[in-house]
Amino acid sequence: MTLNSNAQLFFRLCSDHLSIEAIPKSRLHVDLSNVKRGLDGFAVTIWTPHFVVMKGVGGEEVTLRRDGRMIVRNTDSEAKAQATASRVLFLITRL
Repeated sequence: MTLNSNAQLFFRLCSDHLSIEAIPKSRLHVDLSNVKRGLDGFAVTIWTPHFVVMKGVGGEEVTLRRDGRMIVRNTDSEAKAQATASRVLFLITRL
């Protein structure tokens, strides 16, 4: 398993080779009830107490779990998926 990383996230290609998993380097606890209203640039399409699925304005889809792990789909490059995950991390740490 190869992990790419930036300052706050590790990234790995999912087994379907169509999505990227983003894993926070430090422990997080995301209050998904705060995410329920949506984040700037993202609309919530599915909300449960365990995870949230959001659509970005560019069509990207992010599944966010309570521990901060994310699956990013529907981007045209790995770099865009990583940028999307980094943006979501930035937004959830400001809630």
